[in-house]
Amino acid sequence: MSHHPERRKLPLIAVYGETAAKAEQRVNELLGAAGASPAEVHTLITAIQAGAVEGAQGEVIELDVQASSGSSDQVREGWFRAVEAIADRLAHIADRTVQQVRATAAALETPSLAPSRSPRPSPTPVDSVGEDQVHQVLEAAERAFVSLTGYTGFDRDLSEEILTVVLKCVSAEQQEGYVGQLEAFADANRGRLGDLYGKYGPGGKFADESRCYLTHQPESLVVCERLDTVPMWLNAVWNDELDAELTLERFTDLWR
Repeated sequence: MSHHPERRKLPLIAVYGETAAKAEQRVNELLGAAGASPAEVHTLITAIQAGAVEGAQGEVIELDVQASSGSSDQVREGWFRAVEAIADRLAHIADRTVQQVRATAAALETPSLAPSRSPRPSPTPVDSVGEDQVHQVLEAAERAFVSLTGYTGFDRDLSEEILTVVLKCVSAEQQEGYVGQLEAFADANRGRLGDLYGKYGPGGKFADESRCYLTHQPESLVVCERLDTVPMWLNAVWNDELDAELTLERFTDLWR
């Protein structure tokens, strides 16, 4: 039997997540105080994120002519194909970032009875999430998860533990309507969620619960929604309160 050497782990940028999460929260507060709606704030931040990815893609493209001098035609062609693949992937991420905001912006918009020019109150962070809220969100997540996977062997205690933390990156103003927001997200992204669970979830071809248990848990639906809505805020609360090394990082890679 042949043995392949363990693949070298690529370096991960992990120094800006918490700073970016705090910056995003501050921008939310300032724009909200100025009268911007949650949907408008989310759209603006997403556009900035997509622009940053597009800028990175432009720099990657410039690498196509930087193969080592003296390399063979085969090596240069391999280098070009690798750069091409990465550039295409970054372009896809930028496009998808903008497309996803359209599916969630409507759910973030709070309807009002009459137009008003007065500034909206700033989003209010929550220090803790009540048991009733955790249970209601988990029930909604379970319904969607089971309908997509048919799987009911998940750990409900673990779900409650994780949601108690993850729901802290839902503002106080959005907590009451979050179940509806989550259901709208699940409907809008049913195909994408089906692909995720079909590959990495229970019975999936690439399932590996020991590597990333979230793919076998219904709260993963909430994690997906928060990754698409406030990824830096989610990263901050997760890293601050959940002792699960690399779990969110690995799940983010699968989702994206």
